[in-house]
Amino acid sequence: MLGLGFITSGCGSASKPILPKNLSQSSDGSNDKRLEMIHPEYANWSKFSVGSQVTRYRVVSNNSGKVEVTSVWKLTKKTDDYVEVVSQVNVHRPGEPLQENPPETTRFASRFKLPDGLSEEFFQLPNINAKKIGREDVEVHGKTVQADIYEWTESNEAGPMIVNLWRSDQVPGRIVRQEMLIESSQTKTIEELRGVLW
Repeated sequence: MLGLGFITSGCGSASKPILPKNLSQSSDGSNDKRLEMIHPEYANWSKFSVGSQVTRYRVVSNNSGKVEVTSVWKLTKKTDDYVEVVSQVNVHRPGEPLQENPPETTRFASRFKLPDGLSEEFFQLPNINAKKIGREDVEVHGKTVQADIYEWTESNEAGPMIVNLWRSDQVPGRIVRQEMLIESSQTKTIEELRGVLW
């Protein structure tokens, strides 16, 4: 049967690490002159009203079977300095009770200073290797949104994984659809939106 590792692989592909809101000094104690940028997740979630949420449904499958994952992401607080998003994930494996994970709160600061050696583009892309290959209009629960399509290959413990991502700033959390394939095991992951509360 599929292990949880297959579920989590690629989960972070479309979200960069959460960085501190304010880094006032560099490592040597001098005044920090690094450029500051708006956190992409803050920029997205802050456009929506508190209470907005998305439900994502993910199926991970290979010859051994399949695992279904449902996650709900809800905007619970919005200020000029940060937003808070609560996520709750349920995992269903055939023949096993539903695994209901406790909710987790993530805080996205409004701004952060660029780390040394990294450009703003690094934080705008879903993955440093991602290439934008197109754009299409996608119907998302009563609304038509424009989604940018990205493609890249990333390393995985089971071998290279091909990722295709549809992402739109017009949707809370930005992820519209994601497809992943680990060729060595023919493990396929398809994630799509099941519900949106705007």
